[in-house]
Amino acid sequence: MQDELSQINTPESLGVTPRFVLQHNAISRSAHNFSATAKKLTAMAMALLPPDLSSLSVAFTFMDFCDAIGYEKGGESYRIFKDAVKECMESVIHVETPPNKKGKKGWVMHHWFQIAKFNSNTGICTMTFDQELAEFLKEFKWFYSKINLNDLGCLQSRYALRIFEMGKSYESLAGKDGNEKDAWYFERSIPEFRYLFGVPDEAYQETKQFRHFVIENPVKEINRAGIGMEITTEGIKQGRNLKAIRLNCKKTPHKTQVKRGRKKKAETADQIELPELSNKPDDSRQEKELEHLKELYPVEFAELYQVELAKGPASIPDGFKQIAAEGSALMQLKERHGIVK
Repeated sequence: MQDELSQINTPESLGVTPRFVLQHNAISRSAHNFSATAKKLTAMAMALLPPDLSSLSVAFTFMDFCDAIGYEKGGESYRIFKDAVKECMESVIHVETPPNKKGKKGWVMHHWFQIAKFNSNTGICTMTFDQELAEFLKEFKWFYSKINLNDLGCLQSRYALRIFEMGKSYESLAGKDGNEKDAWYFERSIPEFRYLFGVPDEAYQETKQFRHFVIENPVKEINRAGIGMEITTEGIKQGRNLKAIRLNCKKTPHKTQVKRGRKKKAETADQIELPELSNKPDDSRQEKELEHLKELYPVEFAELYQVELAKGPASIPDGFKQIAAEGSALMQLKERHGIVK
């Protein structure tokens, strides 16, 4: 395990904060039941993996996560981030297997991670993906979708995230097999959607309720987000019964995201709890204010920095430890003195 951790992948080793994930279609179409925050955290981790999956360990800070996904850096977000790390360790994924000689498919269950932990002292999240899951995915290495992490950050509900990633996994069908240019679709029955999204049996038992809360509302959220995909829904009937729900997807231009203040607290458990997206001017101002604190209290900063640097695990590259130590020291200065402008 130590050898695996020594081959750790970080934003520092990449030289840049990841902006997109090449996600296997088998992942996008799998059955799993993540909260919205845990889903985004897993996407961030996958974005740090090498394409050949030669190393399965990643590490990043809360600040890295906020920069990649696009969320403001706040205390409530920090708490939810830590809870999501724990959720990732406890979660499983059901992946559809290739068809056998008779054309029948099955499902295989894997844990997402062998290790998923957060060090409050260093601010570093360390995650190692499950080896068996990686070996299984290598069979599908040419079947993946490019998903922008910031697009995921624009979505609030777990069902919107699942529909969006499933839609992306079928995007290669645009303009093919009778589809119009830049258009494609996919469909599932209600029992299939319930299984794939992890909707409890006792929830939304009426078809009308299920369509409203699990399909229609999340689709409206995706369309409002302006993240390059618009979806319309269509009921596929067999006689008087609803056989399946078809989601007609169309590629559209991205809209510029403009911050309009914090959103109201989520009203349902299906919505993400993280705050509204932040724009670059706010991030730049915060960075300047923290740098000003470092200039005002250089000796105190140096002491905090050395303490935090000594806490870093030996398996983390030195450059990455220095970034994490600096960030932690600056946040402690802010807690002690507030922001001095």
